[in-house]
Amino acid sequence: ITKPTSCMSCMSMAMTLLTKVSFLLVVPCILNAAKSSAGSTTRDSSRAIRWRGTMAFRCQKPTPALAVVIPPMVQNLARGSFLKCLADLTGGLPLEVWKSSVVLEHINSCTSENNPPPPSFSILKGIIRERGVLTLWSGLSPRMAEGLFSGGVLLAAKEGLHTILSNYASPMLTKSIGVAIPPSVIGFVSGAGGGCAQSLVMGPTSLIVTACVAASKEEGGESVSAFQVAQKVIHERGIRGLYRGAPAVAVRQATNWASRQGFTEFIRPRIPIDGAIGELVAGCIGGTLSAWNTPFEVARIQSQSSVMTKSEDGNHAEKENKSLFATMSSIVEERGVGALYVGLIPRSAQACYQTIFLVCVPRLLQ
Repeated sequence: ITKPTSCMSCMSMAMTLLTKVSFLLVVPCILNAAKSSAGSTTRDSSRAIRWRGTMAFRCQKPTPALAVVIPPMVQNLARGSFLKCLADLTGGLPLEVWKSSVVLEHINSCTSENNPPPPSFSILKGIIRERGVLTLWSGLSPRMAEGLFSGGVLLAAKEGLHTILSNYASPMLTKSIGVAIPPSVIGFVSGAGGGCAQSLVMGPTSLIVTACVAASKEEGGESVSAFQVAQKVIHERGIRGLYRGAPAVAVRQATNWASRQGFTEFIRPRIPIDGAIGELVAGCIGGTLSAWNTPFEVARIQSQSSVMTKSEDGNHAEKENKSLFATMSSIVEERGVGALYVGLIPRSAQACYQTIFLVCVPRLLQ
């Protein structure tokens, strides 16, 4: 009885010892495995977080570059086209019709030897009372077509020259001779270049608008479509007839935008108003001062308004083909020096209005 009891006790002791040994050997291995798995999970999660952050950064990185994809020239073309059409649609074209009507009324009153022409505001009231407010938008379709091209060409050429002169030419002169180009000179030169480029597409459309106004006055107030005017001019005088008065348009546009840009650049730092209001005030003053070239505009209107009249003899055709300065001298001989400044009020208003849209607003958008 003693032997089996001793054997059972020995077996229980062996099992207990084996359990203790296995516990001492296995549990540390399990703990180490758990620690290693936890460390790998933490590293994997941190790697995943870093990867996600990197991918998010990589996805977000190209977003700011989208604004740089469009070249500045294309931006200026689009802005110029939109701003020119907006300016003409909201007030530029009515001011153009008012100005042309004042000049034509003065021409007709002097040629017919009637009473002196009425003042500018009386002519505006007469247009609205006799022919309606919509008459002020005569020739809207060619004016919008002109704005799409001339506005973009103007702003792209003007701002391109301004960038070249201010960022390249002026620093080069500063390094070489120690004298920088003044901002007002840069404004005059860039504005003149933009105006010359704009005149290439403005000749036919300005002629059609002026001819529409003149034809509506001859037809007793009935509006004449731009298509009828263009068709008649091309039929009677050919394509070259659409460019009658083109030298006057070129000189007018070059002096227009040279003065508007240059005077605005000159006045801007000299007024005690900052911000957008100061920019608009400088543009109004610069645009008003640019009306000094009204004689070129009067010569242009007189040259283009006769395009709808038929030539009866050679002398009349010769008279129509006069140059810009010959037309101005004939105006002075027939009606005096003051006739060169007819329509100064609507022209000043138009110059101020267009300067705000095509000089001040592009600067505020930059």
